[in-house]
Amino acid sequence: MELDLSAADQVEGLHDAILCLRSASQASDWFLDQVHTLGATEWGAAEDADDEAWVAEAARAVAEHAAGGPAHVLATGTAVPRALLLAVRRPDLVTSVLAADPEVDEADPAYWELLRQVHTPTLVVVAAPRPDSDISAAQSVAGGVDNGVMVIIDGRSAPVHRKSSHSFHEWVTAFMSIAEGLRTLTDESTEETHA
Repeated sequence: MELDLSAADQVEGLHDAILCLRSASQASDWFLDQVHTLGATEWGAAEDADDEAWVAEAARAVAEHAAGGPAHVLATGTAVPRALLLAVRRPDLVTSVLAADPEVDEADPAYWELLRQVHTPTLVVVAAPRPDSDISAAQSVAGGVDNGVMVIIDGRSAPVHRKSSHSFHEWVTAFMSIAEGLRTLTDESTEETHA
């Protein structure tokens, strides 16, 4: 589904667009709640490209749908590492990363190197249906990046963005507002340094 990202104005106080990155295995309506409630746009690469080609396609999607960017980037499951990669390779286009129920390969050294390179504010939201639910993947993302924050939605099953959408929207909206505020402070600080 393609929408004009100016609909992000539906979320009071937010200025940046919201782009939902869908992996090849996720249905085309995977982010339907976020499209309707947050004014987000859903995007998925035409095919499963290598990292460089995927980053180039995603950067074009942000430029096209967010009037050149930047945008908040929302991803779930296996799409989370690619959202983090976009934040590393094109930090000018990513205001924040919103990662829901991430699925990552913690045995891969390249994953840990990627996390060390992420400096974009990152919110990780994970469902925990039981007190003993394995949330280690989410903890690795939130703890492995600079500016990482994790929220656990107790008593709910994954996917958290669909099965607990109201709570998910409250958390991501608050975080996006904070991320935009941080960027404004950083931009002002940079301007003062160069003045």
